[in-house]
Amino acid sequence: MSALFPSRREAIDPDRRFAPYHQAMVHSWCGTVSLLGAILVPLFLVLDWFTMPRELVPRFAEYRGVTTGIVVLQLVVIRFTRAARFSFLHGYFFTLLVGGMIALMTVDLGGFDSSYYAGLNLVIAANLLIPWRAWHAAVNSISTVLTYVVLNAIWGGPFHTASMVNNLFFLGGSVVIAIATSIAKFGLVRDEFDARLELEDANARLERSRTDLKAARDALWGEMEMAKRIQTALLPQNRRVGRYDVAARMMPAAEVGGDYYDIIEAGAGRYWVAIGDVSGHGVESGLVMMMTQTSILSLVRENPGLTPAGVFREVNGVLLENISRLRASRYMTLNVVQLREEGLLLAGKHQDLLVWRRGQGRVEAVSNEGCWIGVVEDPGAAAVDQTVALQEGDVALFYTDGATEAMDARGEMFGEGRLMAALARVAERPLDEALEALFAEIEGFRAEQVDDVTLLLVRKVAPAAAGAGAAGGEAVPTPAPVRRGAGG
Repeated sequence: MSALFPSRREAIDPDRRFAPYHQAMVHSWCGTVSLLGAILVPLFLVLDWFTMPRELVPRFAEYRGVTTGIVVLQLVVIRFTRAARFSFLHGYFFTLLVGGMIALMTVDLGGFDSSYYAGLNLVIAANLLIPWRAWHAAVNSISTVLTYVVLNAIWGGPFHTASMVNNLFFLGGSVVIAIATSIAKFGLVRDEFDARLELEDANARLERSRTDLKAARDALWGEMEMAKRIQTALLPQNRRVGRYDVAARMMPAAEVGGDYYDIIEAGAGRYWVAIGDVSGHGVESGLVMMMTQTSILSLVRENPGLTPAGVFREVNGVLLENISRLRASRYMTLNVVQLREEGLLLAGKHQDLLVWRRGQGRVEAVSNEGCWIGVVEDPGAAAVDQTVALQEGDVALFYTDGATEAMDARGEMFGEGRLMAALARVAERPLDEALEALFAEIEGFRAEQVDDVTLLLVRKVAPAAAGAGAAGGEAVPTPAPVRRGAGG
């Protein structure tokens, strides 16, 4: 079962991944031990000067000089070689060399009776620094003690058994401490490596997830860009319809939006425009917008007798059902407008309609009297037809809230008042120029675009101009009542 279901450690950190890491650590710490030896071995000559017989100091200095030279050479080798499978041998070599030197000194000092054996505890302590496995610490420490025992048993001379037992007892204690410490230290090294490896694996997974997420995001934005292109491609071009010139444009924000407008020739001299704004942004709003466009187009072409109020009610029913199927929470402001000889017949609830009266040179704001799409099942009396009379040369501006709610750096909105004043300044220009000027004024005011902006201009032209495809007529207008005005 363990082969089929490896432990957490085996799954995250197999030995083949741990071995190079551990070898490098052992190699590095062997270098540290050699550096300490190169410093401490000659430094203890000072202790020899004060504690050893004078006749032995030269010999001990020779021992220390040779040992230090070899340790320095070992340090150079460690520094200029890479960690390998047998890097641990540097630890064995160091303790054998330095431990042998101290054992020789104890022989010269009288064997087991000499207290100089205490220096071997420092050699055994080297095992506390090297993070190798416990059996290395055991073999290395015991080898140091055996070297001491063998040299003194053969050449150390007479000794007291009590002294030997005492010395070996303390050296044995040092060996036990070294082995126990190595067990704990190696466990910590392995656990630290496991944690590091798990973190690296987690970072690698996170990086792969980020890469996948970036790819998905790029793909999504590609789809969103395609959706925006489709959305704008479905919008009609400026043109003349019957007695009216119509120019419109939508400036989308970063996301797929819910702004909608259309210019429809329904046949038999019937002409329509529509404008609306779906709540929110994104694909859902764009989808509701496209459903609205399709519904209105089908209704006005296939039902010649429908007025704007009838179209509004039918579209409301279709959208309510489709929005519920999407399990979305969307509503829509919408004006459905029929272009008639006497003016505009409209239904729905949207932004105020701004009308520039050519004969007065002023702009009036006409409030909508209807309701929103997608809020109630039956709009009832709220869906009524509203007439806005237009004379030749008059210009009507339909817009979405992205125009009036555009904000400058101080948080001030562009507002309906500025839009009315801007319309008054450009209303006599050709509609395409007037449209560009209005967009330029909004763009120059706002600090950042956060919503779609749609503007739709309608100008009534003289019958002769309509037949010839001219831009406008010169007939004398009949002034209409002004509700709210802005000077031009």
